[in-house]
Amino acid sequence: MKKITILIVFMIVFCANAQKVDLDRFYFPVTYQLLPKEPVPFEKRTYSSRVKLGGAIQMYASPAAVNDKLNIIGWKKVDENGTVDIEFNLEDFVEKGASPAMRAEEQKDKDGRVISRKEYYYVVSKYTTRGYAKIKGPIGGAPLSEKQAEAEKAKQTAVATNRFLKNAVVKKDTTANEGYNLNFNGDLEFKTKEFADSQSAVKDFNINKTAYRDKMLRDFADNSVAYFNSNINSTYGFKPKSDNEILWILDAKSDEGKTQIEAIQAVKALFTTMKADEPIDDLKSNMEPLIEYFDSIKTKYTEDNKPSRKMRYSAYYNLAIIYLMLDQPEKAIAESEKLIANDYDKSDGKAMIEKANKLIASFKAAKTNTTHNPALK
Repeated sequence: MKKITILIVFMIVFCANAQKVDLDRFYFPVTYQLLPKEPVPFEKRTYSSRVKLGGAIQMYASPAAVNDKLNIIGWKKVDENGTVDIEFNLEDFVEKGASPAMRAEEQKDKDGRVISRKEYYYVVSKYTTRGYAKIKGPIGGAPLSEKQAEAEKAKQTAVATNRFLKNAVVKKDTTANEGYNLNFNGDLEFKTKEFADSQSAVKDFNINKTAYRDKMLRDFADNSVAYFNSNINSTYGFKPKSDNEILWILDAKSDEGKTQIEAIQAVKALFTTMKADEPIDDLKSNMEPLIEYFDSIKTKYTEDNKPSRKMRYSAYYNLAIIYLMLDQPEKAIAESEKLIANDYDKSDGKAMIEKANKLIASFKAAKTNTTHNPALK
């Protein structure tokens, strides 16, 4: 009887120690900036722009209306002589012609023989576009391409070996670093809806020809502006971005589970106050108690079993995410390395280190240490 009692006690203790740990995803909101490739001091973030419209495009929009749509996020627009100066020109939009076309659908049997065929008719109209944008601004922070680097090296070698130039002061050519151009030239196609016969397709096109042309013209103008804004903001802008990040929280009715639910509620409430273009110093300070709590889990669950490793994993993961969102990538890397050493889902640790290194690289390129930079007003 004594042996049975001992066995029962042993089984109870074993089950308690090996109880299953369930972690659930809990989402919280974050808002930050995508940093530019080119560093420009805060007080110099001004841009000016001029717009020219030619040909049929003048029927669709005015230069002033298009100019209002050109935008470098986080920068101040000035009338002239901005640090970045833009010449935006949509020169022309020309219809090249139209032609009927046909699409056939065939059904085949198991031997490959055609057993049915259906034909669909439509009209294809073609257009040619011309346009460009000239962006004059600092791009010296951008690394030279491999081809540019080789050309510069060859130029410097030629200077060094030329007996008449080796002692001369030769000014480097910086014109390549004073701006860049975008091209809106191209060919566009419009396909009408499909009809059962070619006559109906041609009739539809003739009736709606002007409407189809106007649609393509509008698309060309709108897409050119969108492409320009995307490109210039990738180079200079501080584009806001909103995401949902996750924390792994214990799903249990235990005291630990209740504490973790309180923790994620606090994280959600605090990160809701985050704004892309405002400092996060107060948020960092308010997050300290939560960071201390997640940090305590590492020393609370120290056993070398799966449940304990799983709890430590959640602590390392949650801390790494929080540090990333607080613009502290070095601390995120430290937690991710511990996550990998913990030997529970190492891939998450590796992915986190990759994100942190990308953030460090973007800080270096933009010459900042935050994804929450104010706008110049």
